[in-house]
Amino acid sequence: MLGEGQDENASWGRGEDYYEYFIVDNDKEKLEYYEALGVILEYNGRKCVANPLVPDKCIAYTKRYEEDRFRFKPPAASPDFYSRCIRCGLCYFQCHYMGYNAIRLASLRDGLKAFGTPIIDDHIRHPCTLCMECTRVCPTGALERVLEEAKERARKKERKQGKETFDRTIIANYPDLVKKTRMGVALIDPDLCWAWNSGDCKSCAKACPFGAEVFDFLFTPWGVHTRVKAVVRDDGTIETKCVGCGLCVAACPVVGSAIHVLPEEEFVRRYRNFKNTGMSYEEYLKKILDVEDHDPFKAVLRAMEINNVFLLDIRGIKKEKIKTELAAERSLGESKTT
Repeated sequence: MLGEGQDENASWGRGEDYYEYFIVDNDKEKLEYYEALGVILEYNGRKCVANPLVPDKCIAYTKRYEEDRFRFKPPAASPDFYSRCIRCGLCYFQCHYMGYNAIRLASLRDGLKAFGTPIIDDHIRHPCTLCMECTRVCPTGALERVLEEAKERARKKERKQGKETFDRTIIANYPDLVKKTRMGVALIDPDLCWAWNSGDCKSCAKACPFGAEVFDFLFTPWGVHTRVKAVVRDDGTIETKCVGCGLCVAACPVVGSAIHVLPEEEFVRRYRNFKNTGMSYEEYLKKILDVEDHDPFKAVLRAMEINNVFLLDIRGIKKEKIKTELAAERSLGESKTT
């Protein structure tokens, strides 16, 4: 239960402990196999598989979304959201009327401060689609009408060309409106991501309303690695066009999702010391790329012998999501050639 005065984006998970280890002491076959490879460590009296990138630490994976879950205000929440919101529920009813069901109204379990206000907290089943209908019906400005503002700016710019833009993606053209819209920022766990472990998947990038504005693709002999374009500055500010809608979370084929949306402060914390390795997120990704370029044995060990085993045997992959994505990709390619 979240009490009054707690962070409105407080985690539903276990705070600092946002990852799980590859424990093998209950599986004799796996234990013997990884002992033969020399990658077994002791952790709290348990035997875990070591991280090939950081051999003195157990490999850690971001917990399932249900155990690493945060709550967010709807998009474009004003700085004085709690004083402006009159708890009328219009945003909630509009979201459900549209069939998205992303918004729920906070209960007393969410704390007195949040009670009755709109919350988005289930990106797996009901991510925000950025339709921005909630901002349109808000009577007090607790949710600011950033899409209308973006449209007006676009009209002024494009009126001379005789065209108007009404798509939600125009928000990405205006950094100040992106910042206003932002609910959180997405972070991909490269040890869980199918695309970072020799798989073929771009589900997250394809689901994103802003597409390549948010996601970057690293083309390597090991496949196409996907990452969110986000940089944490020295002052703790985040430079990204990700607004934390969660559509990528829902699209991820990994059970429990390899990509989670985090509040900005939590994103900064994890980014600066990723999985308590002492490396920043960018340094961790560069370490993977360096291993893939210069140490094929370690790269195979990491991706195929450890991460893929964890993904397939323990966490699980919803292969139908990948098949659907690849089928759509092939269909698009065929239509372009005809």
